[in-house]
Amino acid sequence: MSKYDPLSNLLADYDGNEVWLTFNQIGDMIDGDLPDSAYRHRPWWANRTDDRGGQHLAWQSVGWETRDVDMSRERVRFIRLSNERKSAQTALPKPISILEAKEGLAAKFGVPLDAIEISIRA
Repeated sequence: MSKYDPLSNLLADYDGNEVWLTFNQIGDMIDGDLPDSAYRHRPWWANRTDDRGGQHLAWQSVGWETRDVDMSRERVRFIRLSNERKSAQTALPKPISILEAKEGLAAKFGVPLDAIEISIRA
């Protein structure tokens, strides 16, 4: 369970397509203060596609993203993603074979196919 689950639940159950929340409202919702970095660093509110951080999952995992982060007024606007954008954002890349990977790397680096070696360690 994440400390940001109450924010996820609010957004998942919200009827509209956008909502402004103050940093204090979010802090109250999660039963504690947001970290100082949420108040000082705009990137804390970033929509991410990597596994760094974790707070972004509170909104992105339920189909929302942040917009218009107003650091001076300490508020953020959340926008519900359309179904097409949600699908594209959460879609896993299509798996490829080792041969396809080697062909792609050979083409990218302009080397013969037999110059590419792929090692897999378990």
